[in-house]
Amino acid sequence: MDVGKFGSVIFSISLAFLVMQPAFAEESMPVSAFIGGQLNLEHDPDRAGAYLDVKHDLDLSGYSSVLIEPVEIWIHPDSEYKGIEPDVVKAIGDGFAQILIDELAPDYPTVNKAGPETLVIRLAIIGIKMKKKKRGLIGWTPIGLVVGALNTDALKRVSLIDAGIEAEILDSVTGERLGVLVDTGISRSLSASEKDELSWEDLDMSLRFYAKRFHSRLDKAKK
Repeated sequence: MDVGKFGSVIFSISLAFLVMQPAFAEESMPVSAFIGGQLNLEHDPDRAGAYLDVKHDLDLSGYSSVLIEPVEIWIHPDSEYKGIEPDVVKAIGDGFAQILIDELAPDYPTVNKAGPETLVIRLAIIGIKMKKKKRGLIGWTPIGLVVGALNTDALKRVSLIDAGIEAEILDSVTGERLGVLVDTGISRSLSASEKDELSWEDLDMSLRFYAKRFHSRLDKAKK
C-alpha cells in the first residue's frame, strides 16, 4: 500500500500555546490545540503518563476499515528554531502513518474514502524541538520509515525531550468523536532504560503499542 497516498503529511506550524484540560480534579495536564473541544480525560490504565477520553458505551463492532488523516507534526513553542525541512516532516509523518497501516492490516485496511464502516484516525506528534542547521544537507532522500532515517543530519537536529502523541478517532460519516488519546509521558512507559530524552525508537514502540491495542479492541468488539 502506498503510504504517500494515505500518510502524506501536513506540517502544523501554528505553534499554539498549550492549553490545560482537566484530567482529574486534583491535577491538570497539557493538551495541544490539535484536539479541540471539551475533554474528560482519565488515566490510561495500561500506560503511565497517558490519558484517554472514550465515548460512553462505545460500540466498534460495525467498523471494518480506517481512513488515516495526514499526520501532523507540532513544533514546541519553546523550540530554539522554528523551521523544519518539508522532506524531514514527510519522512516523520509517513513513517508513523505506515506504523498504523501495518499494525491494523490486513483485518482493518486503510482506505481513502469515508464510509459507514470506516473510522477516521487523526494523529499528531507534538512537542518537537529543533536546533538550527549548521551546514547544508546534501544528497538526502527521504525514506518511508522514521527509524530508517535516524542517521540523517536533519533528524539529529530534532529534540524529542518534550515529544508526545495525540490522537483521536472519529466516525467517518457523522464526524462524531469516539475516542481521544494523549500521551505526554512516553518515557515513563519505557522499561528498557531511564533516558533523559526519547528516541525515535521510543515513539515507534509507543505508537505500535497503541495500534496493536486498538486492533485487539476492534477484534473483541466483533466477537
